[in-house]
Amino acid sequence: MTIFILPARLKLLHFQKHQLPLVAHALIKACLLSDTSDPAYFFSYTENSYEISIVASVETIENDFLPLLNSATSSTIQVSKDVFRVLQVDDEGGQDCSGKRISDLSAPLAKAQFSIFYMSTYQTDFVLIKDMKLREAVLSLMHHGFEFDEESVDEELGDLENLKQPPSIAPDTIVIPEDEQYAADLSPTWEQTVLDNELRCVGLNKHADVASWSMAILKILLYPDMIDGYRDTTTPRFFSYTSTCEGVSLLTEQYIIDSFDENIICGTEDETPLRVVQINLSDANLDRCGIVRSISHPLATAAQINILYLSTFTTANILVSAGDLEQALGVMSSTRRVEDTEPYLEDPSVDQPAAALSELIST
Repeated sequence: MTIFILPARLKLLHFQKHQLPLVAHALIKACLLSDTSDPAYFFSYTENSYEISIVASVETIENDFLPLLNSATSSTIQVSKDVFRVLQVDDEGGQDCSGKRISDLSAPLAKAQFSIFYMSTYQTDFVLIKDMKLREAVLSLMHHGFEFDEESVDEELGDLENLKQPPSIAPDTIVIPEDEQYAADLSPTWEQTVLDNELRCVGLNKHADVASWSMAILKILLYPDMIDGYRDTTTPRFFSYTSTCEGVSLLTEQYIIDSFDENIICGTEDETPLRVVQINLSDANLDRCGIVRSISHPLATAAQINILYLSTFTTANILVSAGDLEQALGVMSSTRRVEDTEPYLEDPSVDQPAAALSELIST
């Protein structure tokens, strides 16, 4: 596993689906008229049953999206005050090992109280961290043995050897009570929903001419009723599009993927479909720590269920194989009960939620 620090400086934006027509121009510019070969280019659009969430450069959010949305003077528009940086996590294990990777990466960051957003894509994983906390977060991960690309560290944070010097308080010496560290952030009161949609995670061929798939993207984003297979039902669609200089990733339903020519899609049709569990975090602020860890660890480590994870402005989206859905729901329900009722031992070396959950699974 190698972690790269990307040059992108991002903000997060949240609004409702009925406001989408307001930002049509900004979407077209961000997706189709921007220099996608620029190493600093990063754009992500996610639409689920709760919101539309966009992650894009500070300039794109402030200059293109916000002026259009603010013209509607709606209280449902939210934008992050802080600037976020991106850690790109490249791992040979790919999606088959994504659950363990998410759990392993989020553990030291939760322990050191860093608030993160996690985004699984077809090509790689992205971890979003506040710019003001980037150096400390990188130090924390280095102290826990994670390998960073030296060139990207030098470019974004300065000399790597100086960065490796022990800080006055090493991140791995910070002691946080186990219940606060992992469990308190998975609130039993947060709404949890499971969409009926079966999803796939695929990539778009970055060597293909953008013109060959740009029309499909326009239809998906702005004219969904023009897509073959469109169903005007009460079931909300799930669509996530993430684009960087290294490729484009889609996480959505098969009929939407069928909008593209076969030679453009990277991925096989015989893969087991995915189901998504959405957790509404709207009453949590963007500074909340430990959410990714408290969700991913019981599933990926204790129950051995592989997952993909997609953070948005107000939701956590956990994707599991359709065959693992019922077990995953049982684990998440058990975890909430354990965290809400079980006492914690005083031994800080024991991961109490995982230990209690393992006992539940084995009985």
